[in-house]
Amino acid sequence: MVQLLRLLDVSPLDILPQRPPFILIDGLTRYDETETSTRFLVRPGHLFVSDGCLLPTGLIENMAQTCAARLGYYNLISGLPVKIGFIGAVNNLHIRRTPRVGECLDTTIRVKEEVFGMTLVDAEVRVDEEVIATAEMKIAIP
Repeated sequence: MVQLLRLLDVSPLDILPQRPPFILIDGLTRYDETETSTRFLVRPGHLFVSDGCLLPTGLIENMAQTCAARLGYYNLISGLPVKIGFIGAVNNLHIRRTPRVGECLDTTIRVKEEVFGMTLVDAEVRVDEEVIATAEMKIAIP
């Protein structure tokens, strides 16, 4: 039986295979079959922060974890275990700037296609209304 949970009540630890210090989302802000959004506050001392900014690899991982959060939330409300996925490809990555410590990322992924355990998404990262990064990602779920 599928039971929806309040998104803000769901811990990233319940929907992601990653564990601290590798977590790059604070929580879900939107979920449906084709679009999912997360938030993440860039904090000093995080594994992916250097010289006061989140590294580009952190932005990519944030996008991937937003994909993982989508599947993880679905599995949680369906009573299934969290599955481990892998980044299959990152294409058309555009980073306009890296976010600074204290800025909050709003990351949205939009599913373009799902077939044979592969999910193709468009990802967008914003700080307030400013788009700071976009990419197309392929995520593999074995």
